[in-house]
Amino acid sequence: MNAEPVGRQRDFTTFFACTYSSTLAQAIMLCGDRADAEDATQEAFVEAYRVWDRIAAYDTPEAWTRRVMVQRLWKAYRKRKAGQQRLLHLPVPVQAGPEQTAEAREVLRLLATLPPRQRITLVLFCLEGRSQQEIATTLRMSRGGVAANVAKARQTLREALGMAADEVNGRAPLVAGMSAVWRGRFEAQRIGAGQDQLVRVLLDTQAWLRAAVEADPQALERARAALAQRLAEDG
Repeated sequence: MNAEPVGRQRDFTTFFACTYSSTLAQAIMLCGDRADAEDATQEAFVEAYRVWDRIAAYDTPEAWTRRVMVQRLWKAYRKRKAGQQRLLHLPVPVQAGPEQTAEAREVLRLLATLPPRQRITLVLFCLEGRSQQEIATTLRMSRGGVAANVAKARQTLREALGMAADEVNGRAPLVAGMSAVWRGRFEAQRIGAGQDQLVRVLLDTQAWLRAAVEADPQALERARAALAQRLAEDG
């Protein structure tokens, strides 16, 4: 990145530092494997850097980067079999207590039992707030197929978690102490999230994942070094 103008580098570096952990957390929610998630996230930021002069002017360049991450991840993830789970090696966030961590890990375990199409459509629909048609276009599926997969995934998870459809209660967030800092940024973008218990559970789990990523002080530096190496190799 040394050959690029200093201002451009600084602008992208700030963007990378501010959005890497949330993008990686979503990638892990989508696939359940940190190595695959890191590869897809790195590729997305490489592409973002290459077209940074264009996407920097977007209202949400992070959304563009996440779309690329999803596309890269889907190419590998669609070949995975249902129930093919790999252990997540993540530190426990200091803000989360034992019960909160246990619940987050249980949700991740249950997500891993879903068929690939059900898991990825569920996460994109419930956490990203994407329309069925947007998901269908991204994954090259029919809109009806997306709707059916989301419905099946929701039913499976609700039953496994002992939820009734559209049930609302007063449960606290998994990482309650961090809600004012960044958890709200996920939830504020979700229409009706406060009235959907399953969506709130998924949001809490993704928030726990982001906190877990950020609990590793060297994670961002490793990611930045890997990105710089990839850009240098690509010339």
